[in-house]
Amino acid sequence: MNKKFIASIGIAASLAAGGTALSAAGPADAARDYWGAIAFDNNGRTATAYNYPTAQSAINRAKALCGSHCGQFSFVNSCGAIAYTNSKSRWAWARGYPSRYTAERAALNRLGSAGYVARWTCTAR
Repeated sequence: MNKKFIASIGIAASLAAGGTALSAAGPADAARDYWGAIAFDNNGRTATAYNYPTAQSAINRAKALCGSHCGQFSFVNSCGAIAYTNSKSRWAWARGYPSRYTAERAALNRLGSAGYVARWTCTAR
């Protein structure tokens, strides 16, 4: 048997067993970053974007949904939240947290007084 025939049998057996001929694609995808952003204004309007390839693309989407007057923050491979006081006189945000709960708690703690979480979002890890 020649070497080409043997190699093709090996590839076919690998594919039949659930393998892939291009196994290098898996690790590259695992290293991909997912960006998120939250846009907000002083009246309590908010918008989110998540799982974008860059910080700027996530920010652009969130601002497009909220309005060009909105402020924003971004985060990567994590969660973020924005909280307002009940009167909307102050706001606080948190980013880079591993879960919705921790991001919400951090935003409320930074607020320093009674308030509520207006919006949160998480990216894929």
